[in-house]
Amino acid sequence: MKIIKNIQQKFGEFVLKSKQKNVSRHIKAVGFDKAIEIGVLYDATNRNDCETVKHFVNYLIEERKKVLALGYINSKDSSEIVKAHLNYNYFDNKNLSKILIPKGKEIENFINTPYSILIDLTTKPCFQTKYIATLSKARFKVGASGDYRDGTCDLTISLTENKSMEYFIIQLKHYLKMIHN
Repeated sequence: MKIIKNIQQKFGEFVLKSKQKNVSRHIKAVGFDKAIEIGVLYDATNRNDCETVKHFVNYLIEERKKVLALGYINSKDSSEIVKAHLNYNYFDNKNLSKILIPKGKEIENFINTPYSILIDLTTKPCFQTKYIATLSKARFKVGASGDYRDGTCDLTISLTENKSMEYFIIQLKHYLKMIHN
């Protein structure tokens, strides 16, 4: 089964590379003070990470930011686990094509929205979030260093000592508050 997944992902990577050539966006470093619309992308499979993201999204809303979080749940049917609501959308394996590419109206809208900042909170390899982050039309993309994020994100934050999402968010707040333009 793992061999089939690897083959599917290779085809998905090929499609992503061809689509990536057509992505055009106006890159501009934006800090928290100037950001209006923020997209948050994350792996929502782990319930603890979901809670951490909820606290972070609430923080951004308190800072008067328009936020949309998109979480990927590595499951065949997540409708029993979570429901999409105001600032949160989710997708699972039934929202993937045969070559593991995320599909659906919410995903297309997320990719095509020119967020002031796209925050990729994924810290482990995940093709589905890679696909969305790579094709996103966000003006400024931020993520943890490593894997696909080094080539996709405009700002990467090294997590050498602590790879937890909580630590990453603390670092993210610190560095994005330092950017003034």
